[in-house]
Amino acid sequence: MRVTTEAAKRRIIITSGPTREYFDPIRFLSNPSTGRMGHAIASAAVAHGGFEVIYVAGPVSAEFATVSGATNRQVISTEDMLREVEANLNAGGILVMAAAPADYRPAVRSPIKIKKTENPQINLVPNPDILKEMAAKNRQLQPRALLIGFAAETHETEKYALGKLRDKELDMIFLNDVSRKGAGFASTTNEFTVFYRDGRRVEFANEAKEALGKKIIDCIIAYASA
Repeated sequence: MRVTTEAAKRRIIITSGPTREYFDPIRFLSNPSTGRMGHAIASAAVAHGGFEVIYVAGPVSAEFATVSGATNRQVISTEDMLREVEANLNAGGILVMAAAPADYRPAVRSPIKIKKTENPQINLVPNPDILKEMAAKNRQLQPRALLIGFAAETHETEKYALGKLRDKELDMIFLNDVSRKGAGFASTTNEFTVFYRDGRRVEFANEAKEALGKKIIDCIIAYASA
């Protein structure tokens, strides 16, 4: 799928890292995602040369905040990430949802720091599901975009990954058992089982996330070219 002109390049959006949901000006709900995996995928997409790469990163360290050669967008909350993805998903494009956006946010955000003596009770409300929102948009696109998800699970991993593949109308999903040593958040290595919408599955053995990023892009290219 290598091309030579900017106009011919297929747009690929790659999300990365966590999101933060603040309940007062200095405290938030989040997760340990570092953005290393998404950064590796976006770097591999740029190196391939056949993509217009849009890299949407949550709050990550400077090392993983931008990708040279990509259009870089920094976001904080899940709603911020949704807006960036929605604005950039186009007909025939590709979305790789490698980020780990927060599923919930506080119903109320205090404008001032909550003191320990207040013993607050934080009520949560669901965040939008970015992939589900994009699946709805994708039904209106011609040609349709490719939607690729990631599932970080700790138990009944295959069941939950296949459920997400179906419910979010994905083309493929990369299942990551984060209970395994050397896989998941804040690790330099990872491993995946890839499930396709046509029923195929492929195993990616444990290795450095940078190497896996290249394999993931190769996997996407092969699927898009089939």
